[in-house]
Amino acid sequence: MKKVLFLSGPSQDPSDRFFGWPTSLLCAIAPTIKAIRDGYLDLEVAGGILDPWSYVEGENADSVMKEFERRMAGVDILCASAIYDALYPTLQLFAKAKSMNPKVITILGGAHFDEIHRLEGMNDLANNPNLIDYGIAGDGEIALMELLWEISDKGIVDLREIAARSAGRVWLYGKNGQVATVNTPLSLDTVPFMPIELASDYHRQDFDIFSANGEILPAVQMIAARGCPYSCSCCSERRDLAYPNVRSVGNIIEEIELRKQQGFKVIFFDDSTFGAYPKLQELLRELTKTGMVFGSLNRFNHMVDPKLVELYRQAGFAYVYCSIEQFDDATLKSMSKSMTTGQIVRGLEALSQNGIKVGVSLLYGFPYETKQSIRATLNFTKEWVDRGVIQLVSESALSFHPGTPEGRNQKLSFNRKPPHIGFPWNRFEEGQWYHPEHVTADYLEEIAAMSEERFSKVLVRNRHSWLKRKAER
Repeated sequence: MKKVLFLSGPSQDPSDRFFGWPTSLLCAIAPTIKAIRDGYLDLEVAGGILDPWSYVEGENADSVMKEFERRMAGVDILCASAIYDALYPTLQLFAKAKSMNPKVITILGGAHFDEIHRLEGMNDLANNPNLIDYGIAGDGEIALMELLWEISDKGIVDLREIAARSAGRVWLYGKNGQVATVNTPLSLDTVPFMPIELASDYHRQDFDIFSANGEILPAVQMIAARGCPYSCSCCSERRDLAYPNVRSVGNIIEEIELRKQQGFKVIFFDDSTFGAYPKLQELLRELTKTGMVFGSLNRFNHMVDPKLVELYRQAGFAYVYCSIEQFDDATLKSMSKSMTTGQIVRGLEALSQNGIKVGVSLLYGFPYETKQSIRATLNFTKEWVDRGVIQLVSESALSFHPGTPEGRNQKLSFNRKPPHIGFPWNRFEEGQWYHPEHVTADYLEEIAAMSEERFSKVLVRNRHSWLKRKAER
């Protein structure tokens, strides 16, 4: 029986690590885990998911590598999910796996590979055939399960046969230029729920925005739908990159009841835009019956109707996280945000009236931003922080993701250490990576100083959950 290890690729920048469970990997392996437990797959899972908090050379990389070596003992197959910032550490770990066992089979997927696999010269497998045996992009759940079946049962992999048995929008890559594609409907209701028990329990306390009596409530993430109906130019989850796919209300409620039995008190909907769910009011009414606390990623233009926001409150929503980016209509229009400053204000007012806490993202580095638009953003955010409505602020620097228009033609490598290390780059999410020319250290240092002066206490980079994780590294 072959043995498989699942790896959630570690970030090179702890301040850029998104809080929460390794949902990308948990979703990807859900059918595989069910198939193993049902006897369809003759595989042994090498313990729980390996999910290092970070991998920073010169700091904790050696300890991560030692733990990886220990977990790789006797492993035949290594599956990893990586975001752009985790690609270099992931391939370092792949190299170690190959040195330990040249016959080990490595499989790469995740958000980064989803973005780059079709971009000329950037396919990670084509660039690293000595490290990566197979790559899966898109809706990889069924394809991964079938690939593992071919490896474990037949020993000979035929990507065309795997494609014929798969579903969704999928691209499969093997060595020697082998490629197979799938473009058939994938019903999210047929995908098993994430095997949350394979991830570390410390994630239960990742969302410190949800607390009671001084204790962080145990929280878990879910999605109601994949994809996003919007086309913001800076985003790698926009409409043309991630086609919409929706779960039924009944399927969502079924998973919530399971999570309740597992001891969770909070569900955070990790959809790109929860408010775009097509049967939103029906879903909110059903959520009311569960007795759970909820949060979500959302947009302010979906929060402008006070009556709808009241339904959110009645359903149990205590927190929403929305993007401001920059509080300037010209900037919002240039980035194709499909949102106005007026909608941001009305959304905050409706949320305030219903006692729902708000987290926001601010984004700097646009070619068309101005000193005035940045100051207006900081001052507006301070106003709502002082009112007690905005209770969490995440600041990012515009980074060239390969899937965005700004990054698509850059031909930049992510199999490397970040090009910008340390202060002030590490004070911003994605701050240590690739930016427009005007985004210099002095430029970001000035912004960091202004935000610290206005609302230091609510900045994500200063919150205790991140500082605790940093100390644990």
